[in-house]
Amino acid sequence: MDVFLGYFIWGLILAVPVAWVVWHFRLLRLLPRWRLPRARRAVRLPPQLQPVVIRGRPWRGVHGERGERE
Repeated sequence: MDVFLGYFIWGLILAVPVAWVVWHFRLLRLLPRWRLPRARRAVRLPPQLQPVVIRGRPWRGVHGERGERE
């Protein structure tokens, strides 16, 4: 158990400066694209869900301020 804790503590001590160097010099841009996290895409809802409220605001359609159809 002492060996595990020793390696764990040294791992934490070394991980912080390594993470800072990677962040500071922007070394993640050198990684291939498939290794980077994917950007979030906008969610596209079907027309049946137009009246649903998303993030506290009613969805505004192209049919007017209240979503009325002409």
